[in-house]
Amino acid sequence: MSRPSDESRSVSTALTAAGRLLRDRPAAILPAYLLSIGLTAAARVPLTVGIGVAVASLAATGRLEPLVRAAVELQEAARSDGGSGAGLAPGAGSDPGAGGLPAGAGEALTDAAANAATPTVVAAIGAGVVGAVLVGLLAGSLGSAVTYGAVWGGLGGRAPLVSGVRSAGRWRTFLGLALVRATVLVVTIGLPLFVGLNLAVSQPVIAGDAAAGVAAVLLTVALVGFGALLVVLAYFLLAFAESAAIVDDAGTVDSIRASLGFVRDHPAHAIGFALVAVGGYVAVAVAVAAANAAGAGSLGGIVLPLLVAPLLDTGATALYAGVDGAEPVERPGAGARARRALRLGWSELAGFVRGHAIAVLAALATLAAGIVAGYATTAPYGVTASGPSDVAGVFGAVPIGPFVTIAANNWLVSAGLVYGGVALGVPAVSGLLFNGVLVGALAGVFDRTAFLALVAPHGVLELPVIAVAGGLGLQLGGVGWRAVRGRADAETVAGELERAAYVLVGIGVLLVIASAIEAFLTPRIAAAVLGG
Repeated sequence: MSRPSDESRSVSTALTAAGRLLRDRPAAILPAYLLSIGLTAAARVPLTVGIGVAVASLAATGRLEPLVRAAVELQEAARSDGGSGAGLAPGAGSDPGAGGLPAGAGEALTDAAANAATPTVVAAIGAGVVGAVLVGLLAGSLGSAVTYGAVWGGLGGRAPLVSGVRSAGRWRTFLGLALVRATVLVVTIGLPLFVGLNLAVSQPVIAGDAAAGVAAVLLTVALVGFGALLVVLAYFLLAFAESAAIVDDAGTVDSIRASLGFVRDHPAHAIGFALVAVGGYVAVAVAVAAANAAGAGSLGGIVLPLLVAPLLDTGATALYAGVDGAEPVERPGAGARARRALRLGWSELAGFVRGHAIAVLAALATLAAGIVAGYATTAPYGVTASGPSDVAGVFGAVPIGPFVTIAANNWLVSAGLVYGGVALGVPAVSGLLFNGVLVGALAGVFDRTAFLALVAPHGVLELPVIAVAGGLGLQLGGVGWRAVRGRADAETVAGELERAAYVLVGIGVLLVIASAIEAFLTPRIAAAVLGG
């Protein structure tokens, strides 16, 4: 397409177009970014498998029991020491190492952990990490192709999500761009660190030469600092490469050339947008830090991928293409739209559960199987962990922050199960099993009454809702399978992705209720049952 003159292009116009698109068509844009979140969850599958293999190896060789026993003993020692007594309760923030624990309380755990570091365990976890990195690169590339395709379609007045799905085939270009950035990072930061490591183990430094040690540190800091500047410069020059890949239908090399050319031809716009982007991230970081101080830092996991990223991606694409975006659409007020989204979310959730009962039951069975496996692993060890000593105050007197954090975390887990399921359902199964095993393993080592008192009040709602999210992930896995085989077109896939977003709204409502119960009611119910 033809490029407008420099005078008609501006950062403010691009950001206005981005804000207008997200305001007018959020249901057509945000599912693409939810898919990106889900694909990120898919990258955790290899690591989850590696951890599973490691745990199975430890259990088979008898090394898991000493590790579990030592962890429980340390927790009980911290509890009986008279500290906060939060133990293993989530959100307690206790420090088991503080307050004068009995001598040797942590030695057994250290010894058990050292004994657990077998070659099989190290190899399994190492392979899981490598696999997670590789899958993460592929998943991130596919997610970027979809998101940039969606925003470019929306800016052009086309169906955003359909355009995003059609752009998924450009994942190789985005993978190339990701590899270029990774290479820049390794060369400019990794090599200086490698040089510094070699200097640190050089003969003069080892021999205790203070001057040589200081020189090694200063040289390493200087090299890393210079490398960091090169990284910033390289990332700035490549800031519009993804936009070029979609707008110009270009490959990796041509996208890089186009980004370099844009920065060269429009330096003021490029610098202005970079300053806005940096300022935006800094502002969000400050806000997240403030929220974190109040115990609600997990909100950043929602704000960054679902507000900041779409706004900046759309702004960069609009600025590169020099477009004003689609014409404004007359919409109801924000309150009316929010109420409509909640109504649709609830109806879509109910409709999904009724229409896909088999998928939901399969997810519930998977979660239950994980719970049984986790319990069967730890229960025979015969150890019993008590609940927190101050049960009623485990989240504080006014647990607003913990409530927000729990709700945000649970919703993000659900989003990962749902949209990660597009990868043939594998991430959904993996996530359900992992969460189930974790719950079952804790049930196996906690006092039964304490565990039920601390989990049952909110768990009776939270766990089935998580299972529904997993069932939706399995259903989308079927959609993904049909798409791979050419039996589902872009319109069909986009429709399912948009519907899933509304179901997630309904899931979010239930998770907010469950989180409120967990933060405000569960501690008091548990205190009444346990007398704490």
